[in-house]
Amino acid sequence: MKSKNRNFSRIIFDMDGVLYRGHTPIPGAAQALDKIRQAGYPISFVTNNATRSRAELQRRMKKMGIRAHPDEIMTSAYAAGCYLKGMKQKPKSVYVIGERGLKNELRSAGFSVLPLHLRGERESTTTFSRLSNSELHPASHVLVSGLDRHLTYAKLAAGLDMLNAGASWVACNLDPTLPMENGVHPGSGSLGACLAYAAGQVRPDEPGRRGRPGARKAGAHFSNIILREPDVVVGKPTTYMLDMICKKCSPAQRRSILFVGDRLDMDIAFASAGGLSSLLVLSGVAKKEEAKRAKGSLKPGAILNSVAELPKWLGV
Repeated sequence: MKSKNRNFSRIIFDMDGVLYRGHTPIPGAAQALDKIRQAGYPISFVTNNATRSRAELQRRMKKMGIRAHPDEIMTSAYAAGCYLKGMKQKPKSVYVIGERGLKNELRSAGFSVLPLHLRGERESTTTFSRLSNSELHPASHVLVSGLDRHLTYAKLAAGLDMLNAGASWVACNLDPTLPMENGVHPGSGSLGACLAYAAGQVRPDEPGRRGRPGARKAGAHFSNIILREPDVVVGKPTTYMLDMICKKCSPAQRRSILFVGDRLDMDIAFASAGGLSSLLVLSGVAKKEEAKRAKGSLKPGAILNSVAELPKWLGV
């Protein structure tokens, strides 16, 4: 099926699950993007994945045969650095739960990344030191979280110290999962949920409630905690990254952008929140059945099997 409206001012692509899964490119993705560029469409790339810097992603895409310039790539790691730079009271330093790409982007933005102080060379559940009181200055420090595939108990404990001391929490994203070659893996949001739960508050018992705590139904124990949510989320489905891409867009140009993603909860919701046209590909997280059942802000404007079918849909 061809697009009813090919006059898109720009096409923005999600990356994980749309262009590749893990280290494996989606078949036909590189060729599809080349055809779309040749047809004259401006292209941007947006990802919630904060594990790599924009330059690292550009090199990775090049190895897959996908042409991209770092300036065309918007990551939640880069967005986090931009957000911190725009704060009225800029943080003195930043404690990071995340990987090298996130730390590099924050350093490039001019921030000092707090180290985790360990008693030994290895992190473990017992041999770590908490951040000292002299290091905890909520007004001058910020906790930034992203996907961390080397997450340890020590890192979580230090992050909890920051939050309990009153520091602000900037989350790169709250993705529950990450699409990989062999299925889906836990995402940044799943890891951040550990902090949200640990730093949360016990929900007061309802008046007149009876019964022993141990007699509650399964799941009731978790719902008894009021989660400590991040103060700011720069990744999808919030529109912070879209606002950065569209700084020079007119309202009409913004409304005529097409966003291509693989998730209903993050990508299609992102497009809806930003007033964009949306297209869902089935090469990542979302399944066709759930996409057809989706309603409201989660309902995609169109569904394709993969980005390889996009040129034909556009009529190019």
